[in-house]
Amino acid sequence: MVKRCLILMLVQAILILHFVSCSFHNISDISDLDVALYYENPDATWALDIISYEKIAKEIGLNSKRVDHRFINRRESFFDEDGQRGFEVLILPGATPEGFFGKTFGGGINCEGVNNILDFIRSGGSVIGLCWIGSALFSSDAERLQCSLQEAQRGMWYRTHSGKGYFYSLCGSYAFNGVIRGPQETNRPYPKHRFLPIKMNPDNELVKESNLPSVIYQTVVGGGSIIAAEGQPLDIVGWYPNGTVAIGIVPYGKGNIIMSNPHPNITGKAAEMWISRWQIHARQMFWTEDMISREKEVLKDSIDPDGPEPDWALAKAMLFHAYKKALK
Repeated sequence: MVKRCLILMLVQAILILHFVSCSFHNISDISDLDVALYYENPDATWALDIISYEKIAKEIGLNSKRVDHRFINRRESFFDEDGQRGFEVLILPGATPEGFFGKTFGGGINCEGVNNILDFIRSGGSVIGLCWIGSALFSSDAERLQCSLQEAQRGMWYRTHSGKGYFYSLCGSYAFNGVIRGPQETNRPYPKHRFLPIKMNPDNELVKESNLPSVIYQTVVGGGSIIAAEGQPLDIVGWYPNGTVAIGIVPYGKGNIIMSNPHPNITGKAAEMWISRWQIHARQMFWTEDMISREKEVLKDSIDPDGPEPDWALAKAMLFHAYKKALK
C-alpha cells in the first residue's frame, strides 16, 4: 500500500514538473492551431485532462497548444482581423472555479474572455467542457453538493446548494438553459464508485460513427447530471445509471459544446490519481480525516471493469467530432 502511494505521488510530481517546464502558446499566433487547451495551474485533474487531450490530438493528426487566461481574454486569439476563426476546438478541463477565474491563482478569465468563448462557439467553433465545472461554466443554473461547516456539524453531509452557472453569474451570459447537478446522484454517498457505467446512446452520431460499445465504464470525479430546461436542445451521448444525462452536445449559434461530466480521457494509472482528487472534494465538504480514511479503504481496490480502451476511443471520438463539426 505504501509503495503504491509513493508511485502515485511520484506520478503527480512528474506531471506538475512537466507542466511547469513547458511554455505556453504565443497568444498572437493562431495560424497553425487546431485545438487550444486551456491550462492555468498544476492541479492534478486539470493536468491529466490537458496531457491526455494533447496525446489524443496528436493521435488524430491535430495541432494542439496550451493556452492560459491571457489567450482567452484577447479577441485576437480567437479571430483574425477579418473576423475569421483562428482554430476549431477549445478544451476546458476539470478544475475548480477558482482555477478558471483567478480567485486563488491570480489572473483568470474575465468577461471579455467569456464573450470571446461564446462568440467563438456562435461562429461555428467547438468546445469540449470536462467534469462538472466544464458544463457549469455554460449553464444557466448549477447545483453543487457542498455543505457549510454548520451543516456538516448537524450531519447534513450531502446538502446541495443552488446557484447560477459561472459565465451567467459573472457576466450575465449562458449557452445552455438548464442545470448541472453534481456530484452525480448514482455516486452518492460521495464517492460510492471510482468508475460508473455510462450507457451510450446508439442513435447519437458520435457514438454511431465510432462504433462504440453500448456501455463504457468511465472515471467520475465530481461530474454532474445535465438537465435541460423545456425547449433546450440537447443531443444525448450517454446516460448515468440513474438515467440522467452524463454526456451531451449543446448547439449554440453555429457551433457546439460537448459537455462531458465523466472523464473518459483519464485512464489506467492516471485514473488511480482520482483518489487524491476526491480527498480535496471531501475536505471541501468538511469530511473528517477518519471519514476520508474509511472511504479510501472502500475505493482503493476498485478497477476499471472494461479497461482503458473504450474510454480512450470515446475521448478520441469526442475530439474528432468537435473538430469535424467546426470545419463545416
